Amino acid sequence: MKKTLVAVAALATISGAMAEATISGVVEAAVAKTSTGTAFGSGSNGGSEFTLSAGEDLGNGLKAFGQFTVIGNLNTSNSAYTGVQATAGHSSATNTATGDTFGSYQNWIGLGGDFGSVKLGQFWSNTFLTSIAGDVVGRSAFSNQLHGGAQGQIANAVNYTSPSFSGLSVSYTKAVDSTVAAEQYNDYSVSYSNGGLNLSYARGSLGTGTATKETILAGNYNFGVAALYVGSIITTASNTASTSGTSYGVAVPFGATTLSVGTGTASNNINNYQVLLNHDLSKRTRVYIHTANGTTAARPVTSQIGVRHNF
Repeated sequence: MKKTLVAVAALATISGAMAEATISGVVEAAVAKTSTGTAFGSGSNGGSEFTLSAGEDLGNGLKAFGQFTVIGNLNTSNSAYTGVQATAGHSSATNTATGDTFGSYQNWIGLGGDFGSVKLGQFWSNTFLTSIAGDVVGRSAFSNQLHGGAQGQIANAVNYTSPSFSGLSVSYTKAVDSTVAAEQYNDYSVSYSNGGLNLSYARGSLGTGTATKETILAGNYNFGVAALYVGSIITTASNTASTSGTSYGVAVPFGATTLSVGTGTASNNINNYQVLLNHDLSKRTRVYIHTANGTTAARPVTSQIGVRHNF
């Protein structure tokens, strides 16, 4: 995502440290055809948003950084936004009232250095980030993974992420401002990257006592001529029998065009397949055609064509 400088670098008069702020984002829309008719939507890649990011070099290898993201709805100017917010159990940070056009997420501040990084605020869970590694369409609006929410955004939280040790890194997140048992959350991940190989394992727990637990193993490998994706999520809720889902995908580039094909299954007899064709008009703008064939109302047969621009 290309960043546009909106405040030139400023030199502090005493410390000599450098600070700057940038805006980056995505504008996206699509026209979709389903069994019930034609609809105008936010697109299969996740929709439109903009992020204000700020950072400062504090010296001695220490940096301060933060961001605030607004995500919106292009369907009509007065439609309520109903997309990603802090998930159930972590909703106190960004509940969206009926009639709101915009929501916010990914709002945090942090410090980083040779020790890794520490963030405070609201951000993606480690389980969600791990699940992305095994999804050929990146856990977008039409995710290839049919099972497990991977808890999405975690609000009122603290995260520590270690530096990379020969490609190996660990991360831990805990929601620290929850007084309701069902809102207590923590997770961790262990990730490895080397060349074209990316592997990640994550474990998350929501609630206390009979907590909902998710275990995720995902990875991908880029051979150059194609990239393969595999993901698995196992969920145990309130001491009930475990449910699970798997996803498989392959992405093949043809110059400026990439063909992605994926399939997903879940233990409750849900399955689907999808085909996504992306064509890059430039480094920041692409058009795409997407087709998905699911077995439930939540995963309907859908075809759409869209445009996505990064700035």
